[in-house]
Amino acid sequence: MKIKLFTMLLLMFGMTMPTLAQDQTEKPIEVPLLTYNRGKTAACFASKFLDLAVRKGELNVSRSLTKIPLETAELKSYPMVIFSGDLRFKLSKEEMDKLKGYIDAGGFVLASAGCSNEIWNASFKKMIKAVYPDSGLKPLSLKHPIFHTLYDLNQLNSTKPGRVPILYGLEIKGRLAMVYSPIGINDTAHAGGECCCCGGEEIMQSPLVNANILAYVLTH
Repeated sequence: MKIKLFTMLLLMFGMTMPTLAQDQTEKPIEVPLLTYNRGKTAACFASKFLDLAVRKGELNVSRSLTKIPLETAELKSYPMVIFSGDLRFKLSKEEMDKLKGYIDAGGFVLASAGCSNEIWNASFKKMIKAVYPDSGLKPLSLKHPIFHTLYDLNQLNSTKPGRVPILYGLEIKGRLAMVYSPIGINDTAHAGGECCCCGGEEIMQSPLVNANILAYVLTH
């Protein structure tokens, strides 16, 4: 009843309900999972966060993940891409140039080590240092807007007791261009199939974190 009364008052005074909603007549925005280094990518990455973004934020996004190669010419048409995996890798010069060009042009990368794989983490950190030698990944405070766009996340929990997850950001010319989580945010439990970290580690609030980040990217 209170919600109905509040809505009626808003209409009377020509006001609108606060929302992150986008034009639903346009084609839904797709969020792709990158393949790289001869087809490597995350074995599992759940799309549940896309459904949360649609339901909670009324964002006009596709509810399923697609896969695209890092070197594709269409890369810049995606506002956000996911870079994840669980194997050692080394990008080719063409791939590194594509990644840098995408980020420099305003693109956003959500990076996650599948099940917190340390080998992938080491490869990723080495790659970022090569692509952006003068810019470093810095810890993000839980006060950062990415933790409060759709869901207020005042703490993050690991599937391994006693561990405190930290997300890192890469800023390019004052813009947050990447969020990297060395502790997996692949949300393997909701990925379906035979997906299982099986002793690995993930952030328990992964789908909420990912939905928040997507909302941040699409509204900033």
